[in-house]
Amino acid sequence: MAAVASRIAGVKGLADAGIAMVPGEYRRDSDPRQCVEIEEIPVIDLSDVEKCSPARILAIDSIRSASRDWGFFQIVGHGFPEELMASMMELVHDFFRLPIEDRSVYYSEDSSSKFRMGTSFIPSKETRRMWQDFLHQACYPPCEIAQLPTKPPSYVKISTAYAEAMNRLSKRVLGLFSESLGLESGALEEAFGGERHTMRMNYYPPCPEPELTIGLDAHADPNGFTILQQDTRVKDGLQILHCGAWVPIKPLPGAFVVNIGDQLQILSNDVYKSVEHRVVVNSERTRVSIASFYGPAEDSHIAPMAQLVTDDAPACFKESAYGKYLQSFYASKLDGKAAIKTVRY
Repeated sequence: MAAVASRIAGVKGLADAGIAMVPGEYRRDSDPRQCVEIEEIPVIDLSDVEKCSPARILAIDSIRSASRDWGFFQIVGHGFPEELMASMMELVHDFFRLPIEDRSVYYSEDSSSKFRMGTSFIPSKETRRMWQDFLHQACYPPCEIAQLPTKPPSYVKISTAYAEAMNRLSKRVLGLFSESLGLESGALEEAFGGERHTMRMNYYPPCPEPELTIGLDAHADPNGFTILQQDTRVKDGLQILHCGAWVPIKPLPGAFVVNIGDQLQILSNDVYKSVEHRVVVNSERTRVSIASFYGPAEDSHIAPMAQLVTDDAPACFKESAYGKYLQSFYASKLDGKAAIKTVRY
């Protein structure tokens, strides 16, 4: 019972208790790969991309090169309401400010739950935990309103508005990805066979010994692609693996970070690749991020697009059921790009 209570309280409970040392279950060996400060990842302006214009051509070309060279880029000029971005960020802070009694009713380790609060990744199966708590929310297909928190009072209104606006942006980005691969704008949407869109709201409180733990282990996302809102009040957090070194992704006001997921790597037949990333924590202030995961319908079967398979570029991956792919991913620990290796020829 004590172990379950500890998981429910999460790292927020540890931070609130004012601990001076990181507990043993959060300590881990350091990563031998160095962290380097190099040039920023590409920033792509989506202003005027709805028109058949030089701006659209430039954006598509930029997405193509960024996806091949980095697997990550930032977007600006996306049209997402900045006040909604700010409100959603504050909403996550407000939820985790609630008393544990109000938050604990949402705690679950069932990855199939439409809405849940959690900590680490799968704490009951982990020998080493991660310094993070989170909220998971299904967006499309959506949660029932009754499944969402009644506290803070604005939770339903803000989170559903954010999910709807993000869904619209995700569909636009999917079309641009499709064109960047030389396909019709609706080709990837058709290949997705529907949509699965979820949000994960990550909460990283201050850590007394941040160098001894990790906020999120190195992994590649299993979905199609991810759109991330970073916390502009905290400089360090997200890092990506590029050319064998960890590269910090500095938050850019008003921007979203976009990254390739495993399903887009499969559909593109290895033209684009998902990229390992991790999150580090700090000792000074809480960091929040909001990750929106967009991908195929769970009952879809995913394989390389026929248009991208040739004699010179044979299929690199076996067809796989996306729902089973997700189940496998969430049933094991985060482990780099281990998941996609299971479907590679």
